[in-house]
Amino acid sequence: MTATLFRLSPLDAAVVVASGLLFVVIKYVKRGMEPVTKLPCPPSAQAHWLWGHEYAIWEGEASRKYFEWTELLGPVFRVKAAFFQRDVIVAGDAASSTHVLQYAYRYEKAPGFLPITVKLLGRGVVWAHGNEHKHQRKLITPAFTVSAVRGMEADVFESAEKLVNRLKSVIESRGDGTVVNIEPHVASCTLDVIGRIAFGHDFGSGESSDAKAISEAWHKDVVLGRTFAGFLAPILIGSFPWINNLPIPALQQDGVTKQIALRLATRILAENRENLKVGGGRDILSLLVRDSEQRKKETGEALEDWQLLENISTFIMVGHETTSCSVIFTLLELARHPEVQARLQAEIRALNDFNYEDLSKLEYLDAVTKEGLRLHPASPRTDRIALEDDVIPLSTPIQTRGGKTITEIPVKAGQVIQVPLSVLNCNPAIWGADAYEFKPSRWLTPGGPADADAMPRGPYSNLATFVDGPRTCIGWRLAVMEFKVILAVLIRDFVFETTGARIEEYISGTLQAFCEGKGANMPLKIRLAA
Repeated sequence: MTATLFRLSPLDAAVVVASGLLFVVIKYVKRGMEPVTKLPCPPSAQAHWLWGHEYAIWEGEASRKYFEWTELLGPVFRVKAAFFQRDVIVAGDAASSTHVLQYAYRYEKAPGFLPITVKLLGRGVVWAHGNEHKHQRKLITPAFTVSAVRGMEADVFESAEKLVNRLKSVIESRGDGTVVNIEPHVASCTLDVIGRIAFGHDFGSGESSDAKAISEAWHKDVVLGRTFAGFLAPILIGSFPWINNLPIPALQQDGVTKQIALRLATRILAENRENLKVGGGRDILSLLVRDSEQRKKETGEALEDWQLLENISTFIMVGHETTSCSVIFTLLELARHPEVQARLQAEIRALNDFNYEDLSKLEYLDAVTKEGLRLHPASPRTDRIALEDDVIPLSTPIQTRGGKTITEIPVKAGQVIQVPLSVLNCNPAIWGADAYEFKPSRWLTPGGPADADAMPRGPYSNLATFVDGPRTCIGWRLAVMEFKVILAVLIRDFVFETTGARIEEYISGTLQAFCEGKGANMPLKIRLAA
């Protein structure tokens, strides 16, 4: 074919080139006639000729551009995609986001997400799509019921108390009021929790060789995520999926956390399978093995070993890092609002019995938890792609560029939709003028903090933080328990204060704290409570 092209006459070659250009122009014109192009769009001055608006979104702090554009254009608009791809719809109102999330098998996770997830987490329930997701979700759900999660309480409390003891040791060695990067301490605690509840493994409060390897690898990933390569890689993979099949070692190698989790879980499964079947543990792996064996007898359905193991890998990474980041940002908010911290501490210290049943009844702890999760969702955005032509409804009509009023958006198969969970949680049109402020008292107001019909949908108190629909975070109950327990034991024994350093929020895998250019860095002054 190449040799034939080189033998073309100059006229024939010109015809070939002109035909190619005409094809591109026709495709561009046809795309320009699609309904999505009639949606309002951020200023073109904020779009790069090659990267579209995506670089501006990545470059700024987490969700800042979405907040800015929502106030300018409303919660539903379009942005220019990189590499001249079809404009992306940003669905930030209740109706459009609910539609996309509820019809999760019509709107799968965007292409750039899947290969990265396989390498970092595994082919577990977060990665799975279509019938595979339905199958895995159905078989994994018993491990996260109310009763199953309550059975994890002892491990959560024990890990949280170890965190308290580690911080007390730091204060003893450095002095009261010392400045501590709280991020690795909280991350070690949540890794301890998930190690225990996932497969009964002790990560040694962050001191084991495996725990240190996971921490080091994750820190490198966080730093890489804020480099240009970190910006470009997922966009390239999403736009040109074939890149992922190139024989490049960096593209084919599993992440460190996945490797460690698979090695540990494989050993535990091999050594203890018979014991796991007959009730030898309340960890997730034990629950999954027993339930899977029972379902296999009754219906013939069961999770295969690779599904068991890769879901354990997924729980290790997702389960510890997401909760950790939301907790540390809530600690920062409490440090910035000492009156809120003092009120919370008084409520916690008034408890007679320190258990989760009593903690869950504390109104102000509940309000602080909701406010922390509202302002600082671990994953501020989720991207989906339409697998078929569809129509997305709108909460309120939109005025198009041509002056037409629309109440729904027809979309074509292949259309990418971004659901900015942070916008759903913080839209001033819904939550009020103080939407961006940390104000737990909003949850104590009779009637609720906002118009219930306009608020996002989700499994936990009208927050978009845990998503919605068939892909709702399967471990949300555990996340809430961890959040409350860790926060309660820390505020019970310590007082947190700001250092004056500027803390920035960026998305790098999950929401991350950056300080003085360093990732996974949340310096807080800490002293023993009187």
